This record gives sequence, C-alpha cells and structure tokens, in this order.
Amino acid sequence: MVTLINQELFKLMHKKSTYFATILLIGLMSLFAGLAKAYPKYFDAKSLFSSNFTGIEWIVFLMIAGCGAIVSMEFQYGTVKELLYRKYNRGQVIMSKWITMFFYSVYLYVLSFVWTLILKVALFSNTFDLAKVGRNGHTLLENLGITMGGNFIGLWLILTLVLLLATLFKNATVAVSVGIIGYFASSIVASLMFMLIAKWEWLKWNPINMLNLSSQVVDSSYKVLTKLSVEQLVWGNLGYIVVFLFFGYLIFKKRNV
Repeated sequence: MVTLINQELFKLMHKKSTYFATILLIGLMSLFAGLAKAYPKYFDAKSLFSSNFTGIEWIVFLMIAGCGAIVSMEFQYGTVKELLYRKYNRGQVIMSKWITMFFYSVYLYVLSFVWTLILKVALFSNTFDLAKVGRNGHTLLENLGITMGGNFIGLWLILTLVLLLATLFKNATVAVSVGIIGYFASSIVASLMFMLIAKWEWLKWNPINMLNLSSQVVDSSYKVLTKLSVEQLVWGNLGYIVVFLFFGYLIFKKRNV
C-alpha cells in the first residue's frame, strides 16, 4: 500500500499538469490581488483576502480535474491492468489514489494560504489589520483559517462524488466535465434549496445543504437557512464523504478492466 501511494505521488509530482496548476493558482490569486490594489472601488481587498484572493474557488476546479483524471485515465489508457496483475488488489489501488488526492488538496490549500499572506504583506500591509476582531469575535486571520477549514471539508464532499463518477467513466474528460457541471448545478440550486428546506425541513440533510458549512462557520445567521448547527453540518459532510467513497470502492471492485 505504501509503495502504491509513493508511486502515485511520484506520478503526480512529475506531471506537467501539477506544475501548471501551481503556476495557474499563484497567477490568478496575484491577478485579483493586483486588481484590488489598482481598483479598490471595484475590488474589496479585505473581502478578497477572506477568500484567499479567489484561490479557494480555483482550487475546486483544479481538484475536480485531478480527481477525475487520476482514476478514469487508468481505464482510458489501460494502465489499471498492470496494477491489478501485480500483487495489489483493487481496494489498495483505489485507496492509494484517494490518499494521493488528499495530499494534493492539502498542498494546494497550504500554497493558497501562504501566498495569500505574501500578497497581503506585499500589497496591503497598511490597508487592513489581520489582528482586528470582527463582529463574530474572531480576527480576520482566524476567520480565514476557519473559512478554509470549512471549505476543505466541503471540497472533499464534492471530490468524493467526483471520484465516484470517475469510476463509472473510462474517459477522463467526461468524468471531469460531469464533475464541473455538477458543481455549477449545485451552486445554482443552492438558493432554491433554502426555499424547499423551509417548506420541508427534512430536506436539510441533502448534500447540497452541507456545502454551506464554510459560510455558516463564519456567519452564524446561516443556521436560519440551513436548519442545522455547525456540528451537524460537519458530521453531515463527513457522512456523505464516507458514503460516496464506499460506493466508489464497490464500483471500482466490480468494474471490468
């Protein structure tokens, strides 16, 4: 199992897409920070800081692409057969890919956090104070950490569904496309979901509602809309993550190669 993980990490570190994702993330974050510096009337630096200068949003797409490709490309190019013909079983193969993607997501989040602080010091050292306590009793830096933590859990709710879908498709492009379309669709129906929850409260346990975790940990007023506490949202996210991984595991074990 450790050997499989090392092999997956080695492949990830030597893929051009990994370096491209790193450069792209830094470039896009720098772009929005630069826009906030040049056009403060149109781009609020403080708000952008709270979202890692849009870094968190871009990480979602980068990770969807990575998770969609890491499984489906093995089937697309037939390389999964080489793994299964050796001493490894299917469970070990799929779990090694999950763990690799987890490390990749941690890397992108750490990169985003560090680059956010660099941009703050370089461009907005006197614009806003990271130590100032806001209305929710947390400093701006604490809010950033809390928001990133909530986003990370929500990200993995999305990614486990993408990993599940990736086991169903042999083509990586299809898997990634379905994942991105699904992400946009969930964002579109989110506001509608609040109306449905208000009418049928049992709908509060649907996975789309769980994606509001990052918003509610910063703004407690979201509880009126989600009908769930932060703790319930955390456990709900973790529950769906386990369920999606379990079904992905079952499909991968039974799939023809």
